[in-house]
Amino acid sequence: MNNKLAVFVLSLLFILAGCNSVEEGVEDTPLENQRIVSLIPSNTEIAVEMGLEHRLVAVSTEDDYPESIVDNTDLMKLNAFELDEEALISLEPTHILAHESAESVYGDILDRVAEATESEVLVVDDAQSIEDIYTSITDIGEFLNEKTAAERLNESIERDINIQRSIFEDRAESIDAFVHISPQPELYTAGGNTFISDALSEIYIDNAFEDLEGYPAVSAEDVAERNPDTLISIVGMEDAALAESIENTPGFSELAISEAENQCNISPDLLSRPGPRIAEGLKAVGRCVYE
Repeated sequence: MNNKLAVFVLSLLFILAGCNSVEEGVEDTPLENQRIVSLIPSNTEIAVEMGLEHRLVAVSTEDDYPESIVDNTDLMKLNAFELDEEALISLEPTHILAHESAESVYGDILDRVAEATESEVLVVDDAQSIEDIYTSITDIGEFLNEKTAAERLNESIERDINIQRSIFEDRAESIDAFVHISPQPELYTAGGNTFISDALSEIYIDNAFEDLEGYPAVSAEDVAERNPDTLISIVGMEDAALAESIENTPGFSELAISEAENQCNISPDLLSRPGPRIAEGLKAVGRCVYE
């Protein structure tokens, strides 16, 4: 993940907004006539996994998965933090998938677009647990009149997570992990009440900062004091750059996480997005920690 995407991910984690809402609109739109706009990658991935890619007319500029979305030149790419109101209206959307993390940025625009186009708007809540991911998928399924597809997707994710849990349960140890979200000078991590922390617990990994809420900034001294067993980085650095960053962080040289074998460099999209690939992220983490 490049720096631009890293900033985007952090922005989503720390912007606070409102709760789930559905604007009144074209509730009875035939499925084949749906024109869906998704303003955050996790919602896009959910829609695609539900088999609704052909109904998408626009996604965010940060969407990078699957490749078919990236390569589709017919899809309009919208900057969710500088939302082009006129462009959005011109798409004549019937359904807009928004997200709590950025609703405060574009909420007023969506209100006007919904009024102009009679489109429906779903603001998906920020997930704080695996269960919340299932809830988000259920909400999207109901919103798009695809309840069965949502149920099947949830069952598939739950099954895949259970497989990962069973793979690693016999090798489970007391392992404390520092979730590395951004490098110095400002170290951010995942605390308690986050879906990242909840997901890691599924494969018997304890969060070294579980006692903190959300996605707090911590000091190098805070990390050194807790001396975690392993580092799980979702910054998106190359391995060499990550190792150098950790080595150059004051106070880290004497910690277990300074050793390469205790550093897990995970694709951020797998672990930072509350969506269908969370089990794939756990598989990557489990293999790194336990094998």
